[in-house]
Amino acid sequence: MKKIIYTLTAMLTLSFASSCKKYVDINTNPNAPTSVDASTLLPPMLAGMARGNWYDSRYIGQYAQIWGAATANNVWDQEGYIPGSDSGGEMWRTVYFSLGQNVNLMLEDATATKKYDYIGVAWALRAWGWQNGADEYNNMVVKEAYDPTKLTFNYDSPDYVYAEVVKDCQIALNYLNLAKNTDGLTLSPTLAKGDYMYYGDRSKWIKFVYAILAQNALHLSNKSTFNADAVKKYADSSFVSNADNASVQNTGSQSGDSNFWGPTRANLPSFRQSDFMVRLLDGRIFTGSATPNNTLDPRLPLLLAPSKDGVYRGVLAPLGDPNAADANLLIPIMAGAKTDLTTAGAGTPKYIFNDNSRGVLMTYSEVQFFVAEALYKKGDLSGAYTYYKNGITGSLDFVSNPPIGNTAVGPQNYISATAKAAYLAGPCVKQSGAALQLSDILQQKFIALFVWGAPEVWADERRYQYDTNIFQGYVKPTTIYPDNAGKQVYLLRPRYNSEYIWNVPALKLIGALNADYHTTKPWFILP
Repeated sequence: MKKIIYTLTAMLTLSFASSCKKYVDINTNPNAPTSVDASTLLPPMLAGMARGNWYDSRYIGQYAQIWGAATANNVWDQEGYIPGSDSGGEMWRTVYFSLGQNVNLMLEDATATKKYDYIGVAWALRAWGWQNGADEYNNMVVKEAYDPTKLTFNYDSPDYVYAEVVKDCQIALNYLNLAKNTDGLTLSPTLAKGDYMYYGDRSKWIKFVYAILAQNALHLSNKSTFNADAVKKYADSSFVSNADNASVQNTGSQSGDSNFWGPTRANLPSFRQSDFMVRLLDGRIFTGSATPNNTLDPRLPLLLAPSKDGVYRGVLAPLGDPNAADANLLIPIMAGAKTDLTTAGAGTPKYIFNDNSRGVLMTYSEVQFFVAEALYKKGDLSGAYTYYKNGITGSLDFVSNPPIGNTAVGPQNYISATAKAAYLAGPCVKQSGAALQLSDILQQKFIALFVWGAPEVWADERRYQYDTNIFQGYVKPTTIYPDNAGKQVYLLRPRYNSEYIWNVPALKLIGALNADYHTTKPWFILP
C-alpha cells in the first residue's frame, strides 16, 4: 500500500507539473493565486535540500564509516542496499521533486517580474542538485528531465551532468551579479522574504555558487585535465569564514520543522560512532600511539560520547557494538556531549544535535580543505599547508559555535581560544608544509564533515579507492554484501519508486538492473 501511495503521489505530481500552466491560465478566482511568487517557492526547496542530504547521509555515513549500526551485519555496514526500497534515493527525489518543477516555476515568476536574484538562486539550487546527484548516482536525467510529454526518460552521461553544474553556476553568477548591479544592494529585502539560508544576502549566494564550482573541480582530481589552480580560484571567491556557510534554518517547534539530527526527530539513536572517528579524535591515528589521549582534541567531547566507564569506543563495520549487553561498556547513542548519554532525547545536546540546529550543506572549513588537497597534488606544499591550517581552524570554530536558529555562527563558545591554540600546536596537526601528507588533509576534513557532510566524505574515499594509507582508520568490512561479489560500494542506486517502477528500459542501458550495479565506479573518480 505504501508503494501504491508513493506511486500515486508521483503520478499526481507529474500531472500537476505538466498541467500547471493550463491551470494557471483558467484560474480567475480572486481568492486563489494565478501565479506562484518566487518567495513562496524558495523555503520548501531549501528544506528539500537539507532533507535530501539528511536522509541519504544515514546510509552514506555507514558506507564511509562515520558511524555504524548498533547491531551486527547491518546491510549498509556490509556496503549493500535494500532492494525494492527508496532508502538511498532521497537525493534523487530532491533533484526531481523538491527542486524539479519548483525551480522552473520560480524562474517563471522571477523572469516575469525581473527578480534577478531569485533567477540566480534558482540556477544555484539546480547546480547544487546536479552536483550531488551525479556524485551519488552517476547517471542522471538532465536533457529530458522537465519534458511534460514524456513518461520515461533517458539518462545522460555523468560527464554531461558535471558540465551542466558548471553551466548552471555561471548562469547563477550572471544573474546574482546583475541583481547587485541593478539596484546596488547586497542585502535584498525582496530575496529575504523567502530566503532561510542567507536571508537575502546576495554576496553570500555568490560565494555558495563558487563553493559548488570548487567542489566540482576538485572531484575531477583523478583526471588528466584536473586543474588545481581552478579549485583555488573558485575557493578564494567562496566562503571566507563560517559566517558564509550554507545552512538552512530549522525552527524546532515541532517534528516537521526540526533538525533531522535533533532529539525530536530521533534519527540518531540507531547509530553508533565509528572506531575510525574515535581514533581520529583521541589522537591514535595522527600520533601513531596505541594509547588514546582524550585531552588532545577539544572537539572529542562535543562530537562523540563515552561509555559509562569513561572510555570512548566505536563500532567496526559490520560488527555492531560487541558490548551492547553491558550497560557500563556499551557505546552510547549518537548524540555527542549530553547531560544524559544513554537515553534517547534526554539531556542537553551540543554540536548540531539540537532541534533548532541548522541543516548544513557546505562550510568554509570544507572549502579550505578542497584547496589544501588540490595544492598538495600540485606540489605546492607551502600553499597546501596554509589552507590545511585554515580548514582545521574553521572546523574548531564550527564545533565551538555550531549553527543554530537563524544564525550561521552560534553563540556557544564551547572551545576556548587556549584549547584551540593548543590543538593547533599539538601532535595531531602537522607543523610545516614539508611534513604534510595527504592523509593529514583528508582525515582532518573527515572530522570537519562529521554528521552533516557524509556525502563529501564518501566522495573522497571513492576518489582514492578507499586507500587505507590515506584513510588510516578505515577498515574494509569483514563481511561484504553478497551481491557485491567481493567488491566495494561506489554508487547509490537510483530511487526505486520512480526509476525501478517507471523507467526500467533506461535503467537496463546503464547497467542499473545488475545485482552489483552499486559497485560500479562513478565517472568522476575515473582517470
